[in-house]
Amino acid sequence: MSQTGTVYQALQNRGLARGQLAVSTAGHDTGRVYLIIDVMENFVLCVDGDLRGLDKPKRKRWRHVRPLGALEPGWEDRLAALKDLGQKNALVRNLIADHSGWIATNSTRSEP
Repeated sequence: MSQTGTVYQALQNRGLARGQLAVSTAGHDTGRVYLIIDVMENFVLCVDGDLRGLDKPKRKRWRHVRPLGALEPGWEDRLAALKDLGQKNALVRNLIADHSGWIATNSTRSEP
């Protein structure tokens, strides 16, 4: 689903969209913060740049993640400008870390 999806699609996926940060609410990764890179019908593809890099995104059911907020609009251009996969994963880690202030206030479980 793109950012300009229908209202029905947004309601069906609880408003999850590409470029949002979300926290896992179920599974062995409960409490881990991810960047959503794709939204499918029943699943979202998530990366964190650490355990789940861009080459191996985590597929989670949309009901097992809770949205935290959207990143600034230029994040995709910054990611596309990098050539090395390691640099791209580092950028994802930095994007998540840069938003740690509001992640801590919106998350129900603190990171270890």
